[in-house]
Amino acid sequence: MIGPNMTGHSLHMLRSIFPRWRNSSTSLYRTVVNDAASLQLKPSRGRKPKAMATTSSPGATEITVPKDILEHFQTTDGMDASVLKHFPPSILRKSSLNTERFYVANRATAERIADVITQDLPPDRLLVEVNPGPGMLTEQILKRKVNNLRLYETESAFEPRLRSSLKLPKNALQIGDFNGLWRLSYLDGLDNGRRVLKLLSDIPQRKWPDEVGFRLFSVIGTVKFLRYLINSITHQSEFYLLGRYEMYLVMSPLLYAQIAATKDGGYKLYRGSTIVFQVYFEHELLGKVPRKHFLPWCTAGGTKKVRTLHQKLIEDGTEEWCLVKIVPRRNLHEHLLPDNFGLFASFITQHYISRRNRIIPSLEHWIPHCGARLILNANYTPRTSKKAASSIANVLPSLLSKSMPLSSNDYPTNMNIYTEFGELTPTQALTLFNEFINWSEFHQSPFMQAVESQKLKQRLLRTLDEEDPGSEEPNEPMKKRSDA
Repeated sequence: MIGPNMTGHSLHMLRSIFPRWRNSSTSLYRTVVNDAASLQLKPSRGRKPKAMATTSSPGATEITVPKDILEHFQTTDGMDASVLKHFPPSILRKSSLNTERFYVANRATAERIADVITQDLPPDRLLVEVNPGPGMLTEQILKRKVNNLRLYETESAFEPRLRSSLKLPKNALQIGDFNGLWRLSYLDGLDNGRRVLKLLSDIPQRKWPDEVGFRLFSVIGTVKFLRYLINSITHQSEFYLLGRYEMYLVMSPLLYAQIAATKDGGYKLYRGSTIVFQVYFEHELLGKVPRKHFLPWCTAGGTKKVRTLHQKLIEDGTEEWCLVKIVPRRNLHEHLLPDNFGLFASFITQHYISRRNRIIPSLEHWIPHCGARLILNANYTPRTSKKAASSIANVLPSLLSKSMPLSSNDYPTNMNIYTEFGELTPTQALTLFNEFINWSEFHQSPFMQAVESQKLKQRLLRTLDEEDPGSEEPNEPMKKRSDA
């Protein structure tokens, strides 16, 4: 440090190292400022701006459109660039693979979908269209003399055009996030709200064995909406209370593979949720539609990190998407009692954490020495009647274009201590579950304690979240609220 005891030699050394100290303090300050002013900012390492173009029509405001989208709509046969002016810029921008709403942007595809979803539609049956956007599909539906129509649109920017250009029935349009029902259900669980019931208030309710109550069309981009449908049946709440329905859904090949995979589809696709879905629902692949006829387009970022099968499905999704029909099984209650929905979902979820879990050691964890019942059971011996099912599996080794009939008497053959859960078909898993819950030790088993403990934990967490000292009149609690 510089102090009164510093020698002259030390001061001489400092002045040789810092020659600017010989000048005045003002000169030193000026030198520092000049050095700072001479610095140049480094170029930003952010993403390069995307190529954009503008489209406009006489008397209309210019709309910024990604260059590749505008070029495709202008140069591809059957595409019409004039429809782009009806979309807000936020929809035209490319989005991630997790986008939950898409819009029909091609008239030929709109006509084709309208033919499918209005075929054999009874005059009194409600038809629900989710996210009509500028109304290209809605226009085709109205041309087919459908009067009992209901629209749910997430983007309020489309509302003026839908009301002005289309002769919609009274109160046919409602602004609401229908594909995001899973999110509304989660929020209702936090504050005991009624968002889901309010959104579904205009859809008729029927009992499960009755005829289908309504028909619905939507384009979904994630599995979250399908999981919500599964949870509503498991907990017998919200959407389940509407009864059975018909859904015509456009989805990516990867999403379709997650609900239609067979046991030969691989552990990445054939999961516990796949089994529960195929037990609850019937599905049928009706055809393919061009992916680029829907907006927004999606980026394919991060696809190099996934396995080859997923990469192929994602690449297939860039060209064509699947049009799938989904209907809850009418005879579901005959093979699985409603009181056992939650137990069945827990049974499948716990044992399919790994498809390689062995059946007998896993069940003996809950009920000791139960494996001998499965090995010695005459139902688990080879039977010739299984040849028909095996021939179907050979034709469709990894995906089912149409669901199989539901059965609770489908026993796997040659059961032994090495048999794994991943070897079971959905009907075989249901058969095993029904046998498991009918054993006399089941109700005193640790499995029941684990399920009840999980339910108690969920109720406790929800009660803590719902406590609000400032509210004087809390909303009426919903019956059997499902989790998101």
